[in-house]
Amino acid sequence: PLPPPFMIYRMLRARRGLLAMAPLRIWILALAAPFVQAWVAAGDATSAAPASAAAAAGLGLAAECPEGSGGCDAGLGLLQLTASKAWSDRSEVHRRHVAAGSANAINASANPVLKGVGVVGVVAVVLGVLGLGALLSGAVVGGPSAAAPAAQVLVAGPEDDVQARWALILAASGVQIVSGSVYAMGAWGVDLRNLLKVSMGDMSTIVAATFLGSLFAMLGGLSFDRLGPRATVALGGALNTAGYTLILTPILLGESVSPTVRLVLAALGAMCAGYSSVSLLDNVVCMACSLSFPRDRAAVVGYLKAVLATAAGLWALLYIHVFQAPHGPGLVAYLTFTALASFAICLLALIPMQVLPEGHRKPIRGRELIRLGMVLAATVALSLFDVGVSFGYSMGLLSETPALGYIGVALAALPLLVLLLPHPPEEDNGAKPEVEAVAQAGTGQAGAAALASDGITFGQAVVGVDFWLLWFIQFVVFGSGVATNQNLAMIFESAGAKSAAGLGVALFALTSSVSRMVVGILSDRYAHVVSRFQWIQVVAVMSMASQALVSTMALGGIMLGILVAGLSFGTFFTVVVPVINEMYGRKQFGVIMGSQLACQAFASISICKVLLPRVYSHAAAGASVCEGTACFRTSFLALAAFNALGVAAALQLERRNRCSMPMDRA
Repeated sequence: PLPPPFMIYRMLRARRGLLAMAPLRIWILALAAPFVQAWVAAGDATSAAPASAAAAAGLGLAAECPEGSGGCDAGLGLLQLTASKAWSDRSEVHRRHVAAGSANAINASANPVLKGVGVVGVVAVVLGVLGLGALLSGAVVGGPSAAAPAAQVLVAGPEDDVQARWALILAASGVQIVSGSVYAMGAWGVDLRNLLKVSMGDMSTIVAATFLGSLFAMLGGLSFDRLGPRATVALGGALNTAGYTLILTPILLGESVSPTVRLVLAALGAMCAGYSSVSLLDNVVCMACSLSFPRDRAAVVGYLKAVLATAAGLWALLYIHVFQAPHGPGLVAYLTFTALASFAICLLALIPMQVLPEGHRKPIRGRELIRLGMVLAATVALSLFDVGVSFGYSMGLLSETPALGYIGVALAALPLLVLLLPHPPEEDNGAKPEVEAVAQAGTGQAGAAALASDGITFGQAVVGVDFWLLWFIQFVVFGSGVATNQNLAMIFESAGAKSAAGLGVALFALTSSVSRMVVGILSDRYAHVVSRFQWIQVVAVMSMASQALVSTMALGGIMLGILVAGLSFGTFFTVVVPVINEMYGRKQFGVIMGSQLACQAFASISICKVLLPRVYSHAAAGASVCEGTACFRTSFLALAAFNALGVAAALQLERRNRCSMPMDRA
């Protein structure tokens, strides 16, 4: 049988349209040709089939290419070069196998994990190239509204309408589970360091690379705007799988490559996994649901953000209780499972992934509220389970038990039961025109015209004061939340209460998860009392208070600060997606949202990699471990001062948008 790239080639050759273009197929095969060489080297004499297919494909494409096509000439040249190399290697491999007997062939096929990872990696890279090619083509043929084709869905009646809407919500929640996997790196980071045989500083580089991709979050938004959520999630799933495959590769290679190569491969994999999780998966499904549910956008987005928060605990639970050595198969098996699961979930989510047509963007009312209550209850149950197991394990009350991981997976799958409920009859749920609904959705009377036009461009948005006010608020809220959560172990160690770290992590996770769901519903239902801009003011005040409380470095103050930090962190990321949607419209919603997310990379570097380590090292005075209040007090007092500026920015943002929105003033 042919390897996946050539199977995909044959499938594309039979298709018409963009994917049938000869230059695109050439580059697919050119990318696959190096993998052909590896396939030949790892297999037996019959592995000549892929090389033969490469040569035949090159001859076939040579006849198809228009004369003088530069893309065909370049692609065909690269294809012929690599295919010829693979073809010549076949003879040498065959000679070695004849001389050495069949032992080499048996050993080469004795590791199904390695072969499975290779297949997944090849498919993921090829799909990534397809997505990139589609994105580049969309820039030419799609135009600003090219997302429209991906948003179409065939609905014949109210039952199909309900099914499509809930299939979208559940598909988005599945994508969020994939996105949450990258945040569980803290659970297996030490084992990765040991297997790679790198220093703690090198491991910090790998972790930092996870958030570095946020600098380019705008590209994910561009893909959403031009191609729609379906193509973007496909690209994100492929890149996420490729990321975990890259992290796994240096482990399998071991000391056959230098430490620098192992570090670069792992860091590149972490960046791919982190970038896809944030910019191509999480951000994209939240934007799709924000557009599809204009009357309940904060409630639906809040649910999705809560799933993301609980998913991180679920993946950590799976690793510790199911995969971690010595009681489990180890990190290699976990990374392989994560790559395969991410690919499969994203693939299944593509079927219902869309932006619902305008005629089907109805509010969640009547009997549909039962469905919403069920998915929220399942998420709360999973969150409580994650927190309880994590706390019990950190306190020594629980040991590694695989059944706990299986229970977590079962709880994560519970929301699928809503698809088994009978469809509610068509009823008058008080639906109002979409323009009026936006006014009620949380931005006050200024939102009444939010959908009267298509919105404004990124260029118009970025020159406005409102864009940078919101950017700075997100910078300080995200930076403060991550600085608190990622350093809890060292904070409690410096405060002389190291055993309380497990409780601190559990408290932050629980408050962050629950606040996302609660505030999402409240900001939709009670917009006439508290607008979304006023919720941002509350967030800024809570974030400032949390940093001041943690700076006390007393056990009670730290715990209270963690609780408030979790509330502010969860609330902000529930309301920010609808706020940006309603401020700037949908013309370039993805690009504007992606550019806002870039602040997370700056916050991660400046606060988590510069401010906190420098203050900690200075207070430690050369020691490897710092003890006492001076280790973090200065850092968190500085963050409290930054958040005071964030409060001022939030007050100014609400004042500027009280009567009109940026898209109205453009």
